Amino acid sequence: MYNRRATTSIFEEAVKYVYQYPLLPIPLIDYDFIYNLSCKKPRDVSLPLVLEVESEYKSKASASEKPKKVARLSYHSKASSTSDEETEPEVEIKYRWNSPRLMILCEDGDINCALHYLIESLHDPFACNAVATLFLQESILEEFLDRMKDRFEPLSSDIFGHPVYVKTLERLEQLQAKTIVGDPKTVPANASPILVYDLGHRYLADGPTGVITLHTFRTMKEVIELQAKEPLAFTSVCIWNEKLGASYELVARLSPLIFLLNCYYVDLGQISLSFICNFNSAKIIDGYHYESLTFKEKRKIVVHPVGTIWGKVAREAALVQY
Repeated sequence: MYNRRATTSIFEEAVKYVYQYPLLPIPLIDYDFIYNLSCKKPRDVSLPLVLEVESEYKSKASASEKPKKVARLSYHSKASSTSDEETEPEVEIKYRWNSPRLMILCEDGDINCALHYLIESLHDPFACNAVATLFLQESILEEFLDRMKDRFEPLSSDIFGHPVYVKTLERLEQLQAKTIVGDPKTVPANASPILVYDLGHRYLADGPTGVITLHTFRTMKEVIELQAKEPLAFTSVCIWNEKLGASYELVARLSPLIFLLNCYYVDLGQISLSFICNFNSAKIIDGYHYESLTFKEKRKIVVHPVGTIWGKVAREAALVQY
């Protein structure tokens, strides 16, 4: 049982301290708030999802029985014997993607917001809905690289020490791939987030790679061609483009089923019932436009901030006045 008297005594002491040494209220705005803005999130990271593939179990005693000992998971296939009468099965570990996302950044899109989420994916590449591939409009490549160079931080040891990431680094070295990495003065070469130019993930591994592939484009037609050549089955697409007409053209022509226009984290539960029931639906909830519609007999979800519409209308109205 708890010592009630001790607890009461501690509380009384605390009350005395508060009245004896009153504290001034903490200022809402101070020097650090203005000059040392920080926006940090927990550095918890995700690891690749594992699939275990076992070969046929073989035992001298009985071919139908399996050993009670569970095979130790490892990146490489392993085979060992537990006794003279039974052997552990050979185990091959494969990893699968965790809902990979395609990001498309156009020249008139919000590069600041796009970079924020892209950097997040670079430092947690195995997370659910992390960006796996970036299509970047060629006209903003130089600005993009300039803004990226100072944002790389060392990866968590759980990531850069993982066999999947280690193997990807080896493969990139073999291919002599052109990459974007962090400053070697602050980010070790073996622990840097990586963007890879003009290579598909299939050239790096059969499953997740831990890096983001980068392809440049000039027109929307090239975006469609690039996505058609990419064998990775993207779960969703994030498009940063203020021109909704061009974005909807991509919605109609690209194969994924979920499209987020000028946003990244969205509660899809608001439109999931219409999608599952194969109903056309459109609604505005919490500042977002949700839509369930079909293109070429494929049911798709489209979400974008309401401001994407009204902001454009306001700009056009202002131009008409002048």
